Amino acid sequence: MSTAYKQLPASVTGPLDQLWGWGAWFALTICLAWLIAAAGRLWLAHRHGEPIWSEGTHSIVMSLLGAILASSAAAVATAVLSPF
Repeated sequence: MSTAYKQLPASVTGPLDQLWGWGAWFALTICLAWLIAAAGRLWLAHRHGEPIWSEGTHSIVMSLLGAILASSAAAVATAVLSPF
């Protein structure tokens, strides 16, 4: 059985790959900035004697989950768009 589609030409996939790369770097930069800000809030809460399990800890976990999601998105998209 033959497939009914052709692979996209390199003139199309090249810019798309570059766009994916830029998007991934942008998302990971935002996650890193959020992680640094959350660590600062956590440090301030610790310094003032407030409980550590607060908003700072939640923000750190969410920024790490966002980084995992952003870094795996390109692999998932490539797997979905690649021919079998």
